[in-house]
Amino acid sequence: MGKRIKNIIKYILFLGLGVYLFYTATLGITRGSVSADQFVVPFAVGHGMEACDLGGTVEITVSTSSDDPIQCVVTSTADGKAYAPDFSTERSLARSAVVCLPEGSYSLQISPQAGEVNVSLNGVNRTDELLQDMSRANWWGIALSFLLGYLAIVSRGLRWLMLLEPMGYHPKKWNSIHSVAFAYFANTFVPRSGELARCAVLNQIEDIPVDKLFGTVISERVVDFVMLFTMTGLAILTNLGAFNVLLSNMTGESDSSMSPLFLYGGLVLAGLVLLFFIFRRKILTSPLFLKVVSFLKGVFEGLKSVLKMKRRGAFIFHTVFIWVMYFLMAFVVFKSIDGTSHMGIFDALFVMVAGGFGMVLPAPGGIGSYHWAVKLGFIALGLSGTLGFAVANVIWLTQTLMIILGGGIGYLAVMYVKVKKDQETEAGQ
Repeated sequence: MGKRIKNIIKYILFLGLGVYLFYTATLGITRGSVSADQFVVPFAVGHGMEACDLGGTVEITVSTSSDDPIQCVVTSTADGKAYAPDFSTERSLARSAVVCLPEGSYSLQISPQAGEVNVSLNGVNRTDELLQDMSRANWWGIALSFLLGYLAIVSRGLRWLMLLEPMGYHPKKWNSIHSVAFAYFANTFVPRSGELARCAVLNQIEDIPVDKLFGTVISERVVDFVMLFTMTGLAILTNLGAFNVLLSNMTGESDSSMSPLFLYGGLVLAGLVLLFFIFRRKILTSPLFLKVVSFLKGVFEGLKSVLKMKRRGAFIFHTVFIWVMYFLMAFVVFKSIDGTSHMGIFDALFVMVAGGFGMVLPAPGGIGSYHWAVKLGFIALGLSGTLGFAVANVIWLTQTLMIILGGGIGYLAVMYVKVKKDQETEAGQ
């Protein structure tokens, strides 16, 4: 009972993490910023968390080519009610005012006598822009992303068979595929549960020992780790500056220079090397070091087992195919939206890796964490965070729907096989 309560508490904490990151990602949309160099600027206001009885506060900053007083009015597009921002009386080229407005749509108008203007609005609601960006995704991109995601599951199921063959086990292809699909389904609701779930399912319908199945899963993880490391390295090398910005945004550091990153990394590495030489005898015999060595040996043995496989060519093909599908299921969505159709392969790969960073966090199904990371990836590339959040929503919703449908069908299929098998066993007794 105690373990069950712990698991429930852990799940609630993970879900809370996802909700918090989702909320964090939406702040730049519900309380976002708009810049323009025109005399009339349309915008919207949502309900803010500030002390504003009407709805939300908007900070208006106007930069002009003249220091003469600014004539400015904010008009509601619903009832025509006008609000006059109280700019500072200080004569300067950049002046700010904060105005409290009810929820709704507005138009900011500045007198042309101000000369050239640049307007910045903070605290505006960009939800309509978000929904418009999402609606611009063409149906063919969504459908193709759905299909490519499921093809990755099929390929993963077929690849699993190749690891079981040397041990003398030959499960049916669709039993393996449906078990993998159910693993994705389980991971959506309970993080990190899918690998055990698929082993348990295949054990029930194919009578393969769970320890044997789990051993092959570890071998798969080793190979996938190598692929993930390779793609991450490629994404970093082709977008080094954007990667530094991404790290700064994720960690809250404002310094965008690469120099401190290399400096601190070098100092930490030098310190670790020094400590190793000073305490090497204790370190080499410590339980932690032995576990690390054991893990690395397992990784090496896993790679060796793959290279010794009879069908290693097919195994490598499926491994590459799976990761290409992971990339393409996002890339086709980028190409199907006007605002991201210009993105190249390396930019798309960078966003994919950024989203992968978010998926590492144990939020159920990547909710919140994936959206937050993809949005930061777009910002790091100099693109709109609102657009990034919209794209993340489209991809996440498409893949989550695919996983729920594919995993649900997979679960029903394996349950049918299990019931049929039990009936045949009872009839034979």
